[in-house]
Amino acid sequence: MTKIAIASIISLLIFVAGCGTVGLTAPDGYAKRKSWHYDYMAVSTDANVISLRLQENEDEEKGTLDFWTEATRKHLTLSRGYEAKDEGTFKTELGPGRYLVMVKEHKGVEHLYVVGLVVTGDTIYVMEGGGEKGAMETEVPKMVAAFGTLK
Repeated sequence: MTKIAIASIISLLIFVAGCGTVGLTAPDGYAKRKSWHYDYMAVSTDANVISLRLQENEDEEKGTLDFWTEATRKHLTLSRGYEAKDEGTFKTELGPGRYLVMVKEHKGVEHLYVVGLVVTGDTIYVMEGGGEKGAMETEVPKMVAAFGTLK
């Protein structure tokens, strides 16, 4: 192995060791599930899902929490066919967050989708929850509370 390869591996290990574990605490009744697409995911027996993924915020000056909340709202309503139902704020150890509650009919069944956003410099934390409306309506406050456990 070359010195460059060894140095690269050491650099990667130092970087990974320095990256703290990011996560949140799912509501009671949810079990963790591995996912290739999310940094954290948990599901309930009612098939509701809560997840967390991290996105790069390439333009820290313009990519504020307000900007990404509005961009998310417009994307979901204009491009994905969701209807806005509710919105609000929450607090985390990493800073303030905003959430949107959206509704959409799929194959004759209404579904609720909750998305929470926290922006810290170059990182956007995207928390999502969703499921059939009947099973999700009582879960929305629990999911927003879970979003507040982001650390």
